Amino acid sequence: MSNIVPVNIQIPAHLAARIGAPSTLTQSLAGGLSQGGGFPKISIKSSRFRIQEGDAETVLDTLTLDVVIVGANPKLSKTWYAKAWSQDSEPQAPECFSLDGVSPDMQSTDPQNDLCASCQHNAWGSKIGPSGQQLKACSDRKRLAVVAADDPSGPVYLLEVTPAALKGLNQYQNELRMRGIPAEVVKTKVSFDPSASFPKLAFGFGGFMDAETQQVVDALFGSDQVREITGEVPRQPVEVPKIAAPKAASKPAVVAAPAPAPTPAPAPAPAAAPVAAKRGFGAPKAAAPAPAPVAAKPVKAAAPVPAAAPAAAASSLADEIAALVGEVAADDA
Repeated sequence: MSNIVPVNIQIPAHLAARIGAPSTLTQSLAGGLSQGGGFPKISIKSSRFRIQEGDAETVLDTLTLDVVIVGANPKLSKTWYAKAWSQDSEPQAPECFSLDGVSPDMQSTDPQNDLCASCQHNAWGSKIGPSGQQLKACSDRKRLAVVAADDPSGPVYLLEVTPAALKGLNQYQNELRMRGIPAEVVKTKVSFDPSASFPKLAFGFGGFMDAETQQVVDALFGSDQVREITGEVPRQPVEVPKIAAPKAASKPAVVAAPAPAPTPAPAPAPAAAPVAAKRGFGAPKAAAPAPAPVAAKPVKAAAPVPAAAPAAAASSLADEIAALVGEVAADDA
């Protein structure tokens, strides 16, 4: 046994009762692995994590993601491309694919066989690798639904585990299972295998979830949203509406032109809708709190300047001085 999941790990008290208990998610993770649309997707093109949402793509500035696996298709999906893959290939949909590994999906543009098991592209040796190894032209993949460990109530992403990484995922879930740890109570570190010359994922133990996060992700397990991402919801064929044939144009009757209606006053411009903040992976980091203002040193108050004497007092003093001067002059006389 390797050390992907540490042997001596402290089990939080709120998870003690779940260790060793049967786990549906653990069984789904193991399903299809050897025991020996309308949602965002995590891409690993060029060994960089990329978030694809519709036509928009965000390249993340990290080579490790802390995720919580909230769903896994118990069966392997299958993907077949008519053209050989190359690193410079533009992203495109496969010509034939299956979400349950049983039969081609109804949205496949070029189904190759009624059943995947008997398809020629599903046989080992239908594709030869660069080193001469025998591979399957129709590749097996594992569909996982994950959320950001630090934002579990944010978006739920599709993460497809490619054939080269299936062994590592199997080893990871096996170590969890042998220690009796359900996959739904842990955070998983997803990174790139540094020994591979192509994008290859590696999985590792990222610690247990706290009680608050556990409560959020527990509501996601088995939900319709997660099952749709993992490809477990049965897909219905898309009905294309028929376009009615145009009717023959009849000669229009002559109708008197109505009187022009008064020009209505222009409607006020609608207020701009608030833009929702981005959640999950690729969300902007919170700004560091501004430093507390430094209290200014108290300034010594200047000594108060005595107020000027009132004008009436000044006039009285002048009169007294004048009187004294007059008395002195009289004495001298």
